[in-house]
Amino acid sequence: MIREIFSSIMGEGKYIGRRFIFVRFAGCPLKCIYCDENHKKYLNRVEKSPGSGKFEILKNMDIENIVNIVDRLKTPDLFAVSFTGGEPLLYFKELKEIVEILKDKEYKTFLESNGIFPDRVFYFDIASIDIKLREHFNNIKEEEYIKLYRNEIKTIKNLYNLNSDVYAKIVIMENTNINTVKEIAKDLSDIGDITLCIQPVTPYGNIKPPSKRKLFKIMEACGEYLKDNVMLTIQMHKYLGVL
Repeated sequence: MIREIFSSIMGEGKYIGRRFIFVRFAGCPLKCIYCDENHKKYLNRVEKSPGSGKFEILKNMDIENIVNIVDRLKTPDLFAVSFTGGEPLLYFKELKEIVEILKDKEYKTFLESNGIFPDRVFYFDIASIDIKLREHFNNIKEEEYIKLYRNEIKTIKNLYNLNSDVYAKIVIMENTNINTVKEIAKDLSDIGDITLCIQPVTPYGNIKPPSKRKLFKIMEACGEYLKDNVMLTIQMHKYLGVL
């Protein structure tokens, strides 16, 4: 269930640069071409001290242990505890119990999800939902993609209605169509005051990021619906060489 728990800097999205504890769950039903989740073979990896980058493998990782590890990794500058993956909502029951305990302990909670389980979401202080594009997959049938996209939008809407501070994130590739992203911005604006984070794909194998000019054009196009609720972020943690 748990891939790893560690303390680091949020490297992307609306809260880039803030200190988080990351509780990373293993496994994801999607197979995005830029994702490295399937290359990670370890489980129950825990950072020994905050920001050290030194880990140990635990034999047992029950809910009590997870909460105790979060307490141990807490630092004065901590902004929130991020539940990320993989896909955290695969483990809905356990996740909800962990979040409820941490909320009672006055931790701020943050969900990072691909949005494929709209009926499993519950209140988080903050939520980041990845919106996938067709080019994020080697092969995906049109009806499958439409269902995926509708679930992502429904997830964002459900979290918005729960009063979570929810925002959307889109990984932009060299072949991403500007009008496609513009239509997504329109759908987000129909929900409410939603920030959209545009993120150029991190180079990986043959995968190349878009040009600076294209990124500017995409932001301008999205701004027609979202005004200044559009921002560009890179994966800063990879630039810094931290988790």
